[in-house]
Amino acid sequence: MIVPRKILPAFVAIAALSAALVGAGSLRGDETAVIEPAVQVGDTVPPARLHIVTYPGLYGLGPDLPGSKYAVVDGYLLRVDPESRKVQSVIRRVDAIRD
Repeated sequence: MIVPRKILPAFVAIAALSAALVGAGSLRGDETAVIEPAVQVGDTVPPARLHIVTYPGLYGLGPDLPGSKYAVVDGYLLRVDPESRKVQSVIRRVDAIRD
């Protein structure tokens, strides 16, 4: 595409602004932010923040794996070591504690 010299600065500015808006996700208002979990694999969770899952089926899970328990911490479903409370894996975000 050939752009006349008089229009080129405006064309470049519009192209740069469009790229910035698309990169920021602000052209449409329906994007959702990705929120990182407050706990990571290897972290030890204080007992006051830890809810041990007693009915894994309510979360669509099977039985606990040997050496771990399912838990909810800060809105995330996790696998934790029941003795040390160390996070073994972050499974997914949950909207509520169901048990």
